[in-house]
Amino acid sequence: MPSLPDLPTELLMEIVKYYPQLLSEVDVCLPGVDRDQFDGNDLRALSQTCRTLRDIFLPVLWTRVHATLNARVLDKGKEMRTRTTMLERRMRGILTTPYLVPHIRSLSITFKECKKDNWQPMAVFIRVLDLLPHLQSLAILWISAESINAAFNERSWARKVYPSIVSLALPDDLAPILHCFPNVQMLTMSNWWYSGKLFSAARDRCKAIHTVNNLAVSAEAIKSLRTAIPTVQHLSIWENRYWEWVGYVMSPRGHGQPI
Repeated sequence: MPSLPDLPTELLMEIVKYYPQLLSEVDVCLPGVDRDQFDGNDLRALSQTCRTLRDIFLPVLWTRVHATLNARVLDKGKEMRTRTTMLERRMRGILTTPYLVPHIRSLSITFKECKKDNWQPMAVFIRVLDLLPHLQSLAILWISAESINAAFNERSWARKVYPSIVSLALPDDLAPILHCFPNVQMLTMSNWWYSGKLFSAARDRCKAIHTVNNLAVSAEAIKSLRTAIPTVQHLSIWENRYWEWVGYVMSPRGHGQPI
């Protein structure tokens, strides 16, 4: 069946005149999302058709950048080293194509495969992060303790600030770098358990947070949330069995304090 790129260039240019701008909603990629949802082959084909279509579809293609592992990739059983090579190659690709940098609004990264002997992909990622002036959403997923000690220690991030990022997904163990994102409004817990580190780090540092996602609710978590992020207005609960805690918090027994 013919596709849009198969049409004559003149006809494509006439069609494009009716679509002067395409908007792409920024979001983050979380584990378990079907890989096909982020397949960029169609947009890539359109951006390579002619100059006019390239100007329109290339920014849409590069709005989201993903170097992540999801359920389908894990099932293939590829070697961890191959995945880090992919991550490093994708990050270096951004470094060598500066014309793509202004288009990137969302960046999702997996670091679980990075160890002490292959920390280079993390170093390249940090270099890329420093070059994205319009980045709004950042998700760091599946990171090992070795990776944290190698590249995400508090000293190496002490002077870094990323004011453009308003949506942030972090594992609890990366709480020491939360101060680098003072304007974050949506905080997603990417490891889906609560230890209190992120909330403690957000207190007095990230005052614009109004949404917390993937919270495994407990009495301790609610108490910490009230103290550290009193401005929160929206919560998403990771496990259904914890929904009763929401009712408790809003009830007279829970002192009726708004979350």
